[in-house]
Amino acid sequence: MPPSLQLHASAFAYDGAGCLVVGASGSGKSTLLAEALLRGAQLIADDQVMLHAEHGALIAHSPKTIAGVMELRGLGLIQHPQVPHHPIHLMVTLGEGAEDRLPEPISHVYCGISLPAVSISQPHNLSVAALLLYLKAVQEKRTLPTDWRPVG
Repeated sequence: MPPSLQLHASAFAYDGAGCLVVGASGSGKSTLLAEALLRGAQLIADDQVMLHAEHGALIAHSPKTIAGVMELRGLGLIQHPQVPHHPIHLMVTLGEGAEDRLPEPISHVYCGISLPAVSISQPHNLSVAALLLYLKAVQEKRTLPTDWRPVG
């Protein structure tokens, strides 16, 4: 396996699209992950995510020691079915950034792969349904530039 990078993060897959969720401890990563799982997403990893580049894609998987384990803050640890590895299409950073209605596009580079990113300063304001729709649009390259306007 290619060299890996380990991050304090969570990751999930939804309908073929992968999302990496980063933020400080207590920022809401596992809560966002739990809400996405209840809406049909699949667990890749919680709390620690391993990343590596493979055939031009950024691939995420869980460290073996915590594979299939989720922390639900204030409740405890649970086992949950997981996908062993999955390409990542979008990064969400919790706890920083402006809440612009149409933010300027940003990206982050991991393992030499540029990843589209969004920053959410107030995770409790984040609609997981809206995030899942956006994630699929990013994966399918259906996002429009922020300065897009209808013609006519």
